[in-house]
Amino acid sequence: MLVAVSGGIDSMTLLYVLKKFSLPLKITVTAAHLDHRIRESSKRDREFVEKICRQWNVPVEIAEVDVPSLWRDSGKTLEEIAREIRYDFLKKTAEKVGATKIALAHHKNDLLETVVHRLVRGTGPLGLACISPKREEFIRPLLVFKRSEIEEYARKNGVPYVVDETNYDVKYTRNFIRHRIIPLMKELNPTVEDAVYRLVSVTHLLRNFVERTVQDFVEKNVCFYEDYAVFNEPEDPFLFLEVTRWVLKEMYGRIPEYEKLIETLKSKRVDLWSGTFVERSFGYTAVGKTVFRKKYRVEVKDESLEIEGFKIRVVKNRDTMKFWVRNRKEGDRIIVNGRERKLKDVFIEKKVPTFYRDRVPLLVDERDRILWVPGIARSDFLPEDVVVELLEYPVGYVKGGTYFEQV
Repeated sequence: MLVAVSGGIDSMTLLYVLKKFSLPLKITVTAAHLDHRIRESSKRDREFVEKICRQWNVPVEIAEVDVPSLWRDSGKTLEEIAREIRYDFLKKTAEKVGATKIALAHHKNDLLETVVHRLVRGTGPLGLACISPKREEFIRPLLVFKRSEIEEYARKNGVPYVVDETNYDVKYTRNFIRHRIIPLMKELNPTVEDAVYRLVSVTHLLRNFVERTVQDFVEKNVCFYEDYAVFNEPEDPFLFLEVTRWVLKEMYGRIPEYEKLIETLKSKRVDLWSGTFVERSFGYTAVGKTVFRKKYRVEVKDESLEIEGFKIRVVKNRDTMKFWVRNRKEGDRIIVNGRERKLKDVFIEKKVPTFYRDRVPLLVDERDRILWVPGIARSDFLPEDVVVELLEYPVGYVKGGTYFEQV
C-alpha cells in the first residue's frame, strides 16, 4: 500500500495507523512525498518525512516538482495543477513499487469543505458526490473520522507532524471556508460534518445510478464520428445534460462548468471552447466540432464515394459525363419539378439538422448546378440514365435515419 504523506497531522496519522496495523491487515506500507516547491518550508517538510520514515522503518519515495513554474501559463488554478501533478506522481510511484492501493488522508472535514466550495461555485447535483471512500486504486481510510478525532488520536499516540503555515491564510478559498464559514455552520449544527457525510454518501449512490443509466443510453444511442458525436435527444433534460457531459469527457477528457451545460437547454448552439459546440436541431444533438468550415470539391470517378460520414453511389452510362460532389455554399438553389428553391429551405423542410447541412455531398455538373441532394431531393437537371443512391449517412441526417437502421 502506498501512503501519500505530506508531513501534516492527517497524513502522518494515516501512515502511523497503517504501519501499526500492517501485520493484521496483511499489507506492506510505502510512503510517498511530493515536494511542490510552492512554499519556502517545503524542503523542511520533505526532510521531516524522510527522517520519520527512517525511524519507523518505512520505505519512502520522494519527488520534487516546481509546480509554480508549470502553473503560470496553464490557464488553471495553482491548486488544480498541484492536484494533477500529485495524483500523477502517486500513480506512477504505485506502479514503480508494486502497490495495488494508494491511501489518502482525507477526512469528514475535508469532505465538508469541498461540498461548501462546490456549492459556492455552482456545482451540479452530482457534483456533491465528491471524495469517495474508494475509487479505482485510491482509498481514504480516514474519511469516516472528523479532524478533531484524528488530532486527538495523534496526541494520545505521540504522532509527530509539521504544520503548514499557509493553512491559516484565509486568502486561499479553502482556508476561508475552513476558518470563517464552517464555524458558523457548526453554530447551526454542531455535527454538520456528519450531516454532510450522510448527504454525500446518498449522492454517491445517486451518481452510480445515473452513471449506469447514462452508460446504457450511450451504448444504444450515441454515434461517434471523426470530430463530433450525435445522439437522439432524450426527453428528460437531466439525462440530456448527463449524456452530454459523458460524451464531452470521452472525447476531450474535460467537461465545462455545469452552468455552461445548462445553457444548452435554452440555446440551439452553445460554444464551449475553441470551436467545440453542443448543437441541437430537430430532436438530435451534436457534440464536438459541429461547425463545419471546410470547403471540398471532389470529382466523381468511381461508382462509390465516401466523405464526411456519407457514402453515395453514382452510376454513369456515358463516359463523357462528368460530375463532382461539393458541400453547400451561400445562395445554393435547386430546381425540382420546375420550381427553383433555396437549398436552405429544402433542408429545413426535410428536417436536416443544422450541423449536417455544410457536410452533405451535393452532386453537381460541369456548370455547378445541383443535381442531387442525397436522400433529400433530385433536380430536374439530373439525367434520367444516371443512377444515384445514398448508401450510408450519419445518424439523424434524414427523418427516420437512426443508428439501428444503419446497422
